[in-house]
Amino acid sequence: MSRLLAGIRVLELATGISGPYLGKLFADHGADVIKVEPLGGDPARRHGPWGDADARVGSTGNWEHSPLFLHLNTNKRSVVADIGTAEPSAADLGFIRSLAATSDIVIEAFPPGHLDRIGLGYETLCSLRPGIVLTSITPFGQSGPYAQAGYRGSDIVTYAMGGPMWGTGIDEREPVKLSGDVTSYQVGNLAAVPTLAAYQMSQRSGRSFHIDVSAFEAQAGTIDRRASYLLYEAWTGTDVGRDARQPQRASPVGFYPTADGWALVFTLPSWAPRMVQTLTSAGLGGDSGDGDSLAERFASPAWLADPDLPDMVETALFVWLAGHTQSTVGAAAQVNKWGVTPLNAPADLLDDPHFAARGFFVPVEHPAAGTVRQLGAPFRLHSVNPRDASDQASTTPRHAPLLGEHDAEVRAGLAAPGVAATSGAGNPRSPDIAPARRESTRLPLSGIRVLDLTVVWAGPACTMYLGDLGAEVIRVDNPYVFPTATRGLMPRPPREINPELGPLSGYPDHDPGRRPWNRQNLFSAHARGKLSCTLDPRTELGRSTLHRLVQQTDVIVENNSLGVLPKLGLDWDTVHAVNPRTIVLRMPPMGLAGPYSDWVGFGANFEALCGLTGLRGYADDDPTSLTSVFHMDPASAATAAFAVLAVLGRRDGIDGSGGTGVGELIEFSQSENVMQHIGEYFIDAAASGTRHRPLGNRSVARAPQGCYRCATDPARPGHNDEWAVIACEDDADWAALAGLLDRNRPDGTPMMGDDERLATLAGRQAHHDEIDERISAWTQQRTSAEVFHQCQQAGVPAGPVLRESQLRADPQMGDRCWFRQNGSVEQGWHSFPGRQWRWDGPEMPWRPIGILGDANEYVYRELLGLDDAEWQALCDEGHISRDYLNPDGTSM
Repeated sequence: MSRLLAGIRVLELATGISGPYLGKLFADHGADVIKVEPLGGDPARRHGPWGDADARVGSTGNWEHSPLFLHLNTNKRSVVADIGTAEPSAADLGFIRSLAATSDIVIEAFPPGHLDRIGLGYETLCSLRPGIVLTSITPFGQSGPYAQAGYRGSDIVTYAMGGPMWGTGIDEREPVKLSGDVTSYQVGNLAAVPTLAAYQMSQRSGRSFHIDVSAFEAQAGTIDRRASYLLYEAWTGTDVGRDARQPQRASPVGFYPTADGWALVFTLPSWAPRMVQTLTSAGLGGDSGDGDSLAERFASPAWLADPDLPDMVETALFVWLAGHTQSTVGAAAQVNKWGVTPLNAPADLLDDPHFAARGFFVPVEHPAAGTVRQLGAPFRLHSVNPRDASDQASTTPRHAPLLGEHDAEVRAGLAAPGVAATSGAGNPRSPDIAPARRESTRLPLSGIRVLDLTVVWAGPACTMYLGDLGAEVIRVDNPYVFPTATRGLMPRPPREINPELGPLSGYPDHDPGRRPWNRQNLFSAHARGKLSCTLDPRTELGRSTLHRLVQQTDVIVENNSLGVLPKLGLDWDTVHAVNPRTIVLRMPPMGLAGPYSDWVGFGANFEALCGLTGLRGYADDDPTSLTSVFHMDPASAATAAFAVLAVLGRRDGIDGSGGTGVGELIEFSQSENVMQHIGEYFIDAAASGTRHRPLGNRSVARAPQGCYRCATDPARPGHNDEWAVIACEDDADWAALAGLLDRNRPDGTPMMGDDERLATLAGRQAHHDEIDERISAWTQQRTSAEVFHQCQQAGVPAGPVLRESQLRADPQMGDRCWFRQNGSVEQGWHSFPGRQWRWDGPEMPWRPIGILGDANEYVYRELLGLDDAEWQALCDEGHISRDYLNPDGTSM
């Protein structure tokens, strides 16, 4: 546990996953988080996974053993008060009011209006504690028709309606959800950004803030495909479908068997030489005597169209993979920087040499559960020397609390004299800020400058959030290095092949235009409001100019391969010497040290390596049915932005008292961060030895849960691929769903509501196939919208699996005006995905999409103050450009 957020008190009124994970991010970095549980405890205490044994739901003896609860609640204090009922007791309400009066932040996830109805609404909280921050996390937000109707959500419902579930899976089967409950984790992960930002604003201004996080909107704006897909649909009128089962390619991408398991092979066309070198070094694909070899085939410029090459590659690839185990295949390929990683289960990581070397899994003694293998922090801090552990200022986490473990302690603290004026750590609180020191309300990063050296999605989405919070974000684009997969698959794709490039390389009307890099959807999804300057830091002039820019910079963000930043002269020691105030956020996939720290690949590679992919997919199929998803990117972007906010708060001080004034290095291992989203599986694997496998659309804690085919909507006669999801959270949900099924059952069909076998979660899980048959028969007689509304009106969480065009037309989105116009002079103006949270704070900027080199004169002439000769030198050396350039300076 670090002390980064020490002095903040958080009142956690939420149960389940999203709210508690938000609380965990604060607690694990030093905040005093008081978790309020009902008499029966947080439902997470009865949530699996429970190993390979039968579900042990409902047994009070296991309340303290739940892997999910143990993971989500480290470093928190637990008290008991039941305020989830329609009429809480006066004693419980009084207790919560007293806690609120001593808290900086309140996290709640009740249905909209519940806190108001019991006398604990936002206005009441503000009167109890001026300057308080209230974060409300709900399925559909605080307003709109679904919220007003009391519609409920669930992890799979959120993903089906907001996320790209309709495009996840293979086209011959039903859409499939992500691993475990990672969608719910991501909602809490995202909520941490505005919550900390609002807290910092409250400390400076003394005013309160209310944050409205809609899980529906959080997923609709996710950088994992959905935001890019929505732009693709807006630009081309085309919804994105599910892919075919893994195709054969000359540059293979997909899952292939090793001697004892599976590996993910990810080969960009530009990486083909790395693959060929690896295979030929192993004596494969070489000259068979007739001069026909892989090396010779790939040497031809026409290799992409060679009809025989995919079969030649796979023949060699299968032989090579068969000579390696799952544990050795990654290192063998990474010698040549080829993107191959093992497909691991969570159990495989517990003794993995990389995570062992980094000390990531930490044994924590729990009074009931014994020794628990907890996960380490999602990021690490270094003041000067990244290899000096003394700079990391962290301690072993405290165990997740027993139910009500801290009741007496907390109540005694409330009775202490002067408690309302100080936080749990005794620090001054914002109501005591002298009026002369209070600032007018402004965005928390107003006046902060961020240097953006990022690629693809995770880093750029992080800097997008920082820009939304008021930072000036300047991208440094090297005009001589085209960033593949950041600004397109290629610099100038021919218009005639553009529709074949797929939905992650889209352009308005399928027209790449004169400068395709300014019109591409994958880039535009995260480029709002950013400035761009062009510079080649590989030259002496470029490097010295970059150092001058660092002198004017508060934060540097990068997520390149491990060796890129040092090659640019921006290693931590150099940056710290150039500007001691600069904070550097590095986002390597596997951290800055450890056996795999220099491995290369995309998010899909590292999701496979760190256990996420092994929990995802169809339960009855092999990994060749797994299409790529990129959950690591949004997971990393939000937590990284949270880390930057926290470290800036420590550097600058947030209550007018001043800070350290010194920058820090944030080591952000994307894998260690995203592993938090399946933390319960690591804890369970360590305790039970279970090797967890995919469940398809089912759940370890809910039954029935699934994705069911629906009837074609007469209003959309050409769309027969219609689906809806249903998730029964508890026995009451099942009773309500059974009532719907029984009212419409065929003659002679037995009543499901009277079937005692199905009265419990364990019974429903045991007979899930039978239940699914009945549900499918019912849903196929109804459109997905009818299934949605009929289930929700009966109180059962459900939702349609929405295409992009359906999401754009959704009445909840329309009522909340979620889609917004944006674009640029180069791409035109279109309907863009909106923000992933909203608040009553200052308006966040909504500026056009950045254009390559659009801020050159501002950055170099105004910001750095270059004179005419210095400016001309940059121009003469080819640094100043609006195009990507060939080595001779001509446009690509």
